[in-house]
Amino acid sequence: MLVACTLVWVLRKGRVTVVGESMSPTLLPGDRLLLRPPWGLRPGQVVVVADPREPGRQLVKRVTHLAGSWVEVEGDNAPASTDSRSLGPLRHRDVRGVVVGRYGPPGRAGGVAARAVPPGGGIRAPSDGASPDERSSTG
Repeated sequence: MLVACTLVWVLRKGRVTVVGESMSPTLLPGDRLLLRPPWGLRPGQVVVVADPREPGRQLVKRVTHLAGSWVEVEGDNAPASTDSRSLGPLRHRDVRGVVVGRYGPPGRAGGVAARAVPPGGGIRAPSDGASPDERSSTG
């Protein structure tokens, strides 16, 4: 039953196409990705997240840090990436899927491996449970 449910999810929600250069050289524009549901997240995995700035838009990034209901993500090509360094941490529920492979274009089909994230890497999620918008700056 679990396999059937996962297959239905993948066929309905589990495919995206890379548009920008933020994950280069790992992923390139035009790469078509296959996703699985976002359970069991770990730092180093490539995920698709909802863009908090634009409803309906999705971003492909690498998980750098997990803390409770918060997820931090960064692009592999930092200068070309809009990620948690500018957006702040994202809610776990904003993760739409985990990338399990690239099914196109034909010459680039294959796996997309997770990669180690340096200890302490990423931006730290708020420890007070407040979202970045709920916290105030002290100067």
